[in-house]
Amino acid sequence: MKGEKENVQQNKQQFSFIHTADLHLDSPFLGISDVDSELGECLSKSTFQTYDSIIEQCIERKVDFLLIAGDVYDSADKSLYAQIKFLDGLKRLSDYGVSVYICHGNHDPLNGWSARLKWPDNVHVMRGDTVDCIDFKKEDEIVARILGISYPVPHIESNLVKKFPVKMAEWPFTIGLLHCTVGSSDGHYPYSPCTVEDLRCSNYDYWALGHIHAPSQISTSDPVIIYSGTPQGRHPGECGAHGCFYVSVDSKERVSVEFVETDSIRWYVQEISIDEINTEGELLECMQDTIDEIREKVDGRSVICRFVLKGRSPLHTSLKEEDILSNFLQVLRDTEFSNSSFIWVDRIEDYTRLPVDRETLLKRKDFVGDVVNIVESHYENDNTFKDLRRTFENLFKSSIGKNLLSNIDKEELPDIIQRAENILLDYLLTEEKHAD
Repeated sequence: MKGEKENVQQNKQQFSFIHTADLHLDSPFLGISDVDSELGECLSKSTFQTYDSIIEQCIERKVDFLLIAGDVYDSADKSLYAQIKFLDGLKRLSDYGVSVYICHGNHDPLNGWSARLKWPDNVHVMRGDTVDCIDFKKEDEIVARILGISYPVPHIESNLVKKFPVKMAEWPFTIGLLHCTVGSSDGHYPYSPCTVEDLRCSNYDYWALGHIHAPSQISTSDPVIIYSGTPQGRHPGECGAHGCFYVSVDSKERVSVEFVETDSIRWYVQEISIDEINTEGELLECMQDTIDEIREKVDGRSVICRFVLKGRSPLHTSLKEEDILSNFLQVLRDTEFSNSSFIWVDRIEDYTRLPVDRETLLKRKDFVGDVVNIVESHYENDNTFKDLRRTFENLFKSSIGKNLLSNIDKEELPDIIQRAENILLDYLLTEEKHAD
C-alpha cells in the first residue's frame, strides 16, 4: 500500500496559482484629489493598473488559477465602471484557460448592488450561505480542492473557519479561501476573527486570506497561511512594496511561494533628522537628496512621500513660522509631474524640538520641570494607553467620529505624548526667553 501511495504522489500534476486580495478597485483616495487633480487622476487609475498587472502575471507565468480573497471593490455600491474593468480582466484569463476563484469580503458583500453582467465560465464566486467546495482538474485529474465562503453582508463577526470541513485523508491539495482576521486586528476591524490554531485544525495545505492589507506569511508550512495584502497601497499607513503571491505546488505537494510586486504607486514615510541641519537651505537640499535616493529604490514607480522632521536644532524655531513648510512643499512639488514617474511629497510633518537638554529640564524645580516630569511618567506608565482610549472613547464611537477617525494605535502613543510635550515646551521656553 505504501508503494502504491508513493506512485500516486509521483503521478500528480504540478500546478501553480496566484493569490491576491483587497483590490479595492475604484478606491476614491479622498483628500489627495482635492489637493491636486492631476495626482488624483493618477491615483484613481492605480488600482486598475495594479489589477492589470496581476492579470499579466497570471498570463506570463501560465498559472492554472487565480485566487481572490475578498474586497474586489471598495464599497458594496461598486461602480459600473469598476465591475466592467474587473470583468475585462476575467475575460482575458478565460482566453488563456486560467480559472478564477473569488470570495467576497466586508467591502464587497454579496448583498451589495451588482450590474447584470455575464461572468465567463472560468469564474467561480463562492456562496455566502455555506462553504463552497470546488475541485480543480488538470488533464482530467483532480489536483486541488478549493473551499471558500463569501460575506453575505458587510459585518461578519462569527468565526467562519468553523464552517469549513476538515480535510479528509483522500483529498488532494486543499486550499481555504477566506476574508478574515487572524489573531489581533492590527488596526483592522476584526471581521470573522479566528486563530492560527483554528486554521491548522482544518488540515488544509494552504490558506489564501484577505482583509489585512500588509502582505505577510503567517505560516510557511503545515499549513501555509498567507495574507497577500492589498496589491496597491492606498495611504501612508500602507507603505512599502505591495503585490500578490505566486505559488507553485510540485508533484509531492511541496509549496514554493514568491512575492510579486504589482503596485504602480508606492507610499513612503521618510524620517529626516535636523540634528546636523541649521539652515533652511540645508534642509531643502537634504529633502531633495532624499527624493533622489527614493527614486533609485522604486524601479521606475511613482511615489507619494511624507517627510517627518525630527531632532533638535536652532532650525526648529524657523519651522514654526507660518508658511515655511507649505513653501517647502511647493518647491518640492513644482517639477515632479514633468517626469513619467513622479515623487510627490504630500506632507511635511514637524516633530522637531528646541535644542535643549531634556535631562536638565527634568531636574528643574519649576513649572517647566513639572511638565517634563509628568510627560516622563506617562512614558513609563503602562496604563497611559488605556486611560487615553477611555478618555476619547465617546469621540471615536460617535456617528461622525467613527467614520472620520481611526483608533489610536498603542505604537502611536509615544509620538502623541512627545508632540504634546513639544507644543508645551515651545510655548513655555519661548515665553521664558522673551521674559529674559
